[in-house]
Parts: sequence; C-alpha cells; structure tokens
Amino acid sequence: MNGKEKRFYSEAFKRQVVREYEQGAGAAELKRKYDIRGHSTLQRWVARYGRESYREGAVYLQTAADRERARRLEEQLTALQKAVAELTLENRMLRSVLEARGLDPKKELSLRSSGPTKPTASPSRKPAPGSE
Repeated sequence: MNGKEKRFYSEAFKRQVVREYEQGAGAAELKRKYDIRGHSTLQRWVARYGRESYREGAVYLQTAADRERARRLEEQLTALQKAVAELTLENRMLRSVLEARGLDPKKELSLRSSGPTKPTASPSRKPAPGSE
C-alpha cells in the first residue's frame, strides 16, 4: 500500500459515534477520541445512521438555561456597547474643550497622569480683618 492502512469499523461502532455526535460532541473531538482519520468519514456516518444532519461548526442551544444565558449575554453586550458609545462621546467633547482653550489634549493628559505636581505659588493675600 501507499503508507496508509485501510480501516474498517463495525456498524455498531459507527452508530455509537453518531449517537455521541447527536448528543452534542464535536466532530473534531470524536475524530481525535476514536482516531478516525478520514476527512469525511464521520459526515458519511451521520448521513447514513443519524437522525440529524451533519453540523458545520454550528452551535445549537439545547436547554432553557442555555437560551437564558445567551439572552443575558446579549443584554450585557448591548449595555457595554452603549457605555462605550457614551464614553467615546464624552472623551471627544472633553478633548474639543481643551483644544478650544488652546491646549493640546495629549500633552495635558500626559502631564496629569505623570504623578503629583508641585503646587504653584499663589500671590500673597492680606488676611481678612479679624482672622488673625
């Protein structure tokens, strides 16, 4: 032969693998687990012995808990997208205020984030009468 050995699988074995596939196991996982080498072997078995069609990487939500989790994640994603949009607008507004005052936003922000600065001396003021 040309270096490849021909493998034969029993019908019971094929049906068992298809059953696991239909219960949610992935094709790649089953091929590794059972050392199934053929590229379309499992696909042919599913067509012949399975009740479902072969999945091409699709994700099926099987339980009510899965659907609820997906709904919560969608809501969380929407909330995060809204927060990012609001923060982006606020950032743009603050930068435009700095630019309108003739300040460079990048320079001003880098000065503020570099740590504490020395307080500037303020002009001396006379104490208010009676405060001494």
